[in-house]
Amino acid sequence: MDELKGITVELDKEVQKAKGNMFASKLIAPLRLVLVWMNGVNQKLAELEQRGGGHF
Repeated sequence: MDELKGITVELDKEVQKAKGNMFASKLIAPLRLVLVWMNGVNQKLAELEQRGGGHF
């Protein structure tokens, strides 16, 4: 789970950096949606790990 969270954080940092880049702006909106989805998935996985004893 920590690895997934790390990937999400790293991607978020890169999206934040690219916000100011005019050429990358068309990719930012879809990537932000992917980040929202990834954060939701990470949260659900964390909940499942807590309920099931962390055997994922």
